[in-house]
Order: sequence, then C-alpha cells, then structure tokens
Amino acid sequence: MNETQTSEPEKQTGEMESGEVNKSTTDKVIVKPDNLKSAVWRFFGFWSVGGKVVDKSKVVCKLCDAEMTYHTTTTNLRMHLMSFHPAEWKKVGEDETDGPLPKQPRLTEFYGPSKSLPAAKQEAITKKLTQFICKDMRPISIVDGVGFQEFVHEINPRYQVPSRGTVKNRIVKLYDATASTVKMAIKNKAVALTTDGWTSLANDAFVTVTAHVITEDWEMKDFVLKTGELRESHTAENVSKSIVDGLQEFGVQLELVVAVTTDNAANYVNAVEKHMKTMNLPCFAHTINLAVRKGLGVRSIENSVARLKRTAAYFNHSTTASYLLEEKQKQMEMPKRDKLINDCATRWNSTYDMISRALEQQAPVAAVIFDKKLSNLELSTSEWTQLERVKDILRPFKVSTLALSTDKYPTASAVLPMRHVLLSHLRQETDSDTAAVKEMKAKITADLNKRYPEDGDVFMFLNTASYLDPRFHCLGHLDHGRQQEVHDKVLAEITAIAAAEKSGESELPAPLEAPRKSSLSAMGDLFSQVYQQQTRAAAYDLHGELVQYEREPQLPPDADPLLWWKSTGSARYPYIAQVAKKYLTVPGTSVRSERVFSSAGNIVNKKRSALAPDHVDRLVFLANNM
Repeated sequence: MNETQTSEPEKQTGEMESGEVNKSTTDKVIVKPDNLKSAVWRFFGFWSVGGKVVDKSKVVCKLCDAEMTYHTTTTNLRMHLMSFHPAEWKKVGEDETDGPLPKQPRLTEFYGPSKSLPAAKQEAITKKLTQFICKDMRPISIVDGVGFQEFVHEINPRYQVPSRGTVKNRIVKLYDATASTVKMAIKNKAVALTTDGWTSLANDAFVTVTAHVITEDWEMKDFVLKTGELRESHTAENVSKSIVDGLQEFGVQLELVVAVTTDNAANYVNAVEKHMKTMNLPCFAHTINLAVRKGLGVRSIENSVARLKRTAAYFNHSTTASYLLEEKQKQMEMPKRDKLINDCATRWNSTYDMISRALEQQAPVAAVIFDKKLSNLELSTSEWTQLERVKDILRPFKVSTLALSTDKYPTASAVLPMRHVLLSHLRQETDSDTAAVKEMKAKITADLNKRYPEDGDVFMFLNTASYLDPRFHCLGHLDHGRQQEVHDKVLAEITAIAAAEKSGESELPAPLEAPRKSSLSAMGDLFSQVYQQQTRAAAYDLHGELVQYEREPQLPPDADPLLWWKSTGSARYPYIAQVAKKYLTVPGTSVRSERVFSSAGNIVNKKRSALAPDHVDRLVFLANNM
C-alpha cells in the first residue's frame, strides 16, 4: 500500500496524517499523534476534543470504538486486531515494517524472570522433582541438562531449578522419611525375606534384601530393605552378615523372621540356615527351571532345541533374513508377524517361548531356510512333531511360574499343591510320546521329587502354609497320615498362642481391695476350680476350632485367601488366623529380589557406573518403595 493512500477507517473518521481533525461529525474524534509510525496505528488512536488528546492512557479502535489500556507498546492492539478484525490484521501484516507478526503472549510477559515463586510453591515443585528422579530412576545430573532447564522454564519461568547438590540432599531426606515409614510398617510383625546377589556395571557386588508382611487389614506388602555392597568374598558368613546388617538397620529382630526365600546358590542357603539359623525356602521358580533344564538334556531333544537356537540366532542377527521372513509372513497372510525368540539358560521359560514362537512361524521360517539353502538349520518333520509335544509338556510349568511370581497374594502355600499338579501332568502319557519325551518327563519328575524330601523341615513348613490357605486346606496332595501331622503341628502352635495369652492375663494386677463375699460367692469358691476349668475349656476349644476350619468349603484356586481371612476367617477362627498371618506372608519365589536387579540396572547404567554404593542403596530403595 502506498504511503499517500488513505485507509478506509481514516476516511470514515476524517483523520489526517498531520493530526488535523475533521469536526464535521462531532467534537469528540479519534486522532493519532504523528510520532506513532507503526502500521497498526492506522486502526487505532486516542479520543480528542478540539484537537487535543483527552487521555493518552486509553487507546480506541477506529473499527469498533473499543477502548483498551495503552502500555506504550502495540501488543494488545495487535491481539485485538487478530481476535476481532482478522481482515484488517492481514493488511497490517502485508505492510509491517517494524518486525515480525506477534505471537501469543508468553508467560514471561506476565511474570518477569526476576520475580521468584513463593517459597512454599518453590518447595512443592522441588519435592515433586526429587520424587520424579527417584521414581523414574533418572540421573541426578538431569537438573543440569539444558533441554530440561528450558522445558521447566517454559512451564514456569519463575521456578528456580535446584543444583545437583541440592537434589542429592533432598534425596537423602526423602530416603530418611521413607525409611521411617517402612520401619513402622514392619515393626513387631512376622516378616518373610527374599534375598539375592548381583553385580553392577562397575563390577561392584551387592546383596539385596526384601521384606514381606501381612498388615492388620490382611493386605500383602513388600519392601526393599537394603541393597548393600559386599566387598569381601561371597562366603556364607559374609552374605549372612550383610543380610543381618540390613535387618538391624530397619529394626527387624531375627526372631521375627519366619523364613527366607533364596535361589539354590549354596552360599545363600548356608548363610540362612547355618549362620542366621532361619528356615530357608528354595525359590520354586528356580526349582522349576532347574528341573526343566534336566529334562531338556535328553540327547535328541537337546539336539533339536540347539538347532532351533541357531535358527533363532541367525534370523535375529541377519537383517536380510529378518526382512525375508517378514516378506514370507505377509505372503502367507500370517495373523502374527513376530520375530523368533532365542533361548537363554538363565531366563525362566525361555525355551518354551522359543519353541512356541518357532512352531507358530514354522511355515515362513521353513520357506526362508529353503530359499537360502540353509540345510544346517532345517528341522525334520519328526523333530517338529517332537517339539510340539515338548511345548505341551512345558506349558504348565510356564503357567506355574507366572502364577507364583506375584507379590500381592500368598504363594508359598501354593508350592506343594502346584508341584503335585505338575507331577500329575507328567504322569499322563499319550501315543505321541516318543522314547525321548518319556525320558524327559522322567528326568523332570525325579528332579522335582528330590527337591522337597518328605522328611525335611521345608516339606512340613510348606504343607503348613497350604493348610492355612483356604484354597488348599484340605491338603489333597497328602495322604491321611501326613495330613494329621500338619493338623497336630498347627494345633501345637495355636495352643502355645492361647497359653501365652492366658499367661498375660494372669499377670494383670489384682484389685487393691477384695470385695466382701456373699453366700453365693462362698458357693462359688467351693466349685471354682471345676467350673472355671470347664468354662475355659469351652471358651478355648482349640481342637474344635481346627476341626471346624477343616470343614470349611475349599476356595477356588484363583480366589484371594487374604480376602477370605479378612472377611470371614479372622473372626471365626481367631487363633488359626494368627498362625495363618505368619505362614502366608512367605513368598514361594525370590522374584521380588530378581526384580530389584532391573531397577538397579536402570540406576547403575553406563552413564552412572561410578555411583557410590550408599547412593545406589538409597536410589534402589526409593525406586521400589515410594
């Protein structure tokens, strides 16, 4: 637009560039001072009477007579045009000479960077930032990152990102507060432990201890207590010292530890049994894995599995073979186009997963092998048939492992009933069972049987836990004689509890002054011994409580036994409930300790491999307990 042209609004108001006023319509007109050169002023001005500006603090829109406050800048004028007069705003953009078009106002226009947040708000955000770092296992150095600081500044430019040292101090305080909460949660309760060892990227050895309790409300809770560095050799004595040190730090008395679940490592077993003098339970998931590995060692099955491993490795490492497999899957219209899974000896159920995936993708895999003439990877029809049968045998073992890998429900009580089911499954024979398959089942059966000898303390402990679980309290996996032994054991325990309570009552202080006896009270003295014994026997018929409990209908295997004890059992069977709370808190696997390794691996990564052991302990603790 030429400088000599006059815009339509200027014609309507009769304003002239020199500031002269057209007074033909009214004495109050809109004028623009000559010193305002921005193109946006074509549509704005100030009210003027008799050629003099009335109020320079109020600017007026020539298009709609809207008034707005003037702050010596044109930002609000431009926003008004954008919102209410887009066509005229476009004209301004075409002739703009004093800079780019304005954007939506930033927070910094309302809150200058020099204005800091209120102390309470600054503290609240810093607290959440500390929790974010711990929960999501982020490095503390994240606060120094330019991208992170820009991100925070965009959200709230007034927030001052704390230094790395400040965050470290906050983590220590957060650890202390969380540790106090954990101490209160496990104080004076029967506690079960899991423990295992691992090595960081910096080649530092650690021992992790987790604690498991059942609350007054019959809820299962677990906590990671300690991830302590083990500088000495990994002997049973040193391992036990590391575990006990962790317990003492959280005020857990060794007498309150019901049992410790470990894998089958000899140093950990001896640490618990010989040095801590506590019941050691072998991890059932590890036990299953070891038994399955024994069965897979049968020569012909081992050869087929080994060839399948080479096939999976080839497809996973060759991009050409991987792309070709995907093409074959598309051509065959496979519903799933997944890659092959390779076996890992230390990963539970990985052999089952590998065989299942290979059978699922058998056709496209065989097509690629044929096209590329990879005869060394080709499996015969009989081998595929045998692997199909192996998969069917291993399926219940995977289901068992998954079922016992929870931390929310009792699992030790399910170990022996589940072993009974697995052994029953192995006894089933089909016409498709080859000699190798029969040998495989025999090896797995023998290994499972030797893990839990019937004359051992572990066998009795696990059966007691099963008895106290309303899903398995009928003990259908035991003969009558073994069932009676478990009955007698529980009866002895609840009798001891009742005796302790009675002893506590007898120690109550006597009244200061005995009441005067009446003739009826004299009668009471005469018969007191006999009648009090009969009354007490009726009130504490512990054997009857057990018999009545055994008559309870068995819960389905997928029911929550803790919910039953909370809603029904604890009120109906108060003494048995106390024993149940002790045994049902024990985990059947050491999965909880295994999971700590995953979080620890995220914390002690390549960028933070030099973390001090005490920092590792705090960060692992917070990541798992917050």
